[in-house]
Amino acid sequence: MKTTRGYRMTARAAAAEQTHRRILDAARARFLAAPYEEVTLAAIAAEAGVSTQTLLNRFGSKEGLAVEFATEFAREIDSDRATARAGDPRSAVRAVLRQYEMMGDLNIRTLALENRIPALAEISRMGREHHQAWLEETFGTCLPADPRARRTTLLALYAATDVYLWKLLRRDLGASLAETARVMERLVRGALAPPG
Repeated sequence: MKTTRGYRMTARAAAAEQTHRRILDAARARFLAAPYEEVTLAAIAAEAGVSTQTLLNRFGSKEGLAVEFATEFAREIDSDRATARAGDPRSAVRAVLRQYEMMGDLNIRTLALENRIPALAEISRMGREHHQAWLEETFGTCLPADPRARRTTLLALYAATDVYLWKLLRRDLGASLAETARVMERLVRGALAPPG
């Protein structure tokens, strides 16, 4: 009897995990493809093969689903960015650009709404914190020891690798990916150069 009950609980947990995964995969596809306001829970639920109520039971709201999606995506980004070699501007820029080419437009749409939608403000805050921590970890050995100079260098590195710079170059000015990489790498190297 215990074995049967244990099997049922394991099967139920596996089915629940598969449902969770289907919902997050559907949310990912929708959030990447359309502006936040155009994404509906009904469309995500239909794509995931669940009811809207099931989605609400799991995530509470569209905002809750967005935060869960962003948290999972952040882990994926962290894993990809970990491939950047410490202190190497070229590999760091390549890691950042892989992310932006995949989800830079979503980042920009999220930032445009962060003052109106608290969940998106939380997602933006998490993104900024992750980016800053990654820069400090990746370029830690290249940073000045003086706290003020270190902060200035980190701010310059942030500006040189920010999604708004990617948007300016790729979307607004029509730069190729290779041109964008060269510009960002030049800016990163400039940020790391000793003053004067």
